[in-house]
Order: sequence, then structure tokens, then C-alpha cells
Amino acid sequence: MCFKPSIALGLSLLCLASPTYSAPDDACNYGTPDAWAQVDATIVGSWQIVHHAGYVIAGPTTMPFPASGDIETMQIEMTSDGRLIGTHPEAPAPIEFIWADEPPWSFEAHAKADGAPAPLLSSTDVESMMGCKVDDLARLIGHSQVTMNGVTMDFTLRLMILGATSIYGIFQTSSIVNGVSVKSWRAVTMTR
Repeated sequence: MCFKPSIALGLSLLCLASPTYSAPDDACNYGTPDAWAQVDATIVGSWQIVHHAGYVIAGPTTMPFPASGDIETMQIEMTSDGRLIGTHPEAPAPIEFIWADEPPWSFEAHAKADGAPAPLLSSTDVESMMGCKVDDLARLIGHSQVTMNGVTMDFTLRLMILGATSIYGIFQTSSIVNGVSVKSWRAVTMTR
């Protein structure tokens, strides 16, 4: 089987640590809010997050967005009322992760609609790796917003829980700078 080097890298990063669940496809059983509520505390703790290469779209121009060379730490905590909160060293405020009540995700289709090449791992790649549809996995979404120099940036982090030690997602930003729409897409992997 022949993989693109970036896909092979992504798969190897996600497989570094063996999942704590009894089988890799156990994560496929948590694709409903009720099922997820039974195991959501398993993602509480420190996560090593890697920002992979992506794309920036400024007006009609699409440009590469290089991977970050740093491995950062994101802390996920559960509040007393059961909310999952993520803190990141570069985030101006904590990100609350909520259950993603969205249609099935197709990262490659969403990237194409935005005019960007497909991400590190497509939804199809994740489905092949996990043995189930993306919407059979627990999917979380977090939103944040920051204003710098008069420009408001919206941040969205969509995460698929692949197991107790692996999370894959897409980090998106959007803003309007001097009347020009600026968006970015970047794959992220989180492991511990």
C-alpha cells in the first residue's frame, strides 16, 4: 500500500501510543452524547499537541501554512458541572469543548469548499484507520475569539476522539483584515 509521506507521518503520530481502550475500534462506540458521557473523563489531563502544515487563504490567494516545529501541551480539565475546558499556552482564553452536533464531517470536502488542499488525514483516512464512520466517533468542537490590533479572529477546533491516547482534528481560523477575508486550516494531532 502506498501512502503520501504526510499521511504516513500522521498515521505514525497517532499510533505512537497504544490506546487504553481494549481495541482500537472501541472509540467507534462513543458517537452519541449518551455513550460519550460514559467515558468523557478519559480525555482529562495533559496532551501533547502538534500543529501540522496547512493552508492560509487570503482573498483569492491560497498559501502554504508551515507546520509548527514545536510540540506544545494542552491541558483538558472537567469542571464540576461536567464541561470540558482546554487551555493552551498561546490561547488568550480557555476553550470549552462541546459535543459537535453537526452533520458528518468530511475534511477533504470542507477544505475544497474553502479553496484549500486536503488536510494531513482526510475523513476517509480516519475511517479506514478506525474501521468506522467519522460520525461514529466522539466529535467535539471548541470555539474561541480574540481581537488583536483591531482585527477579530475566530478560532474553531474540531476534534475526533480516536482513543484515550489519540485525538485528531482540524484547527481553523477566520477573520477580515482590511476588508479581505483570511482563513486558515491546519491539522492537529494530540497524543499522550
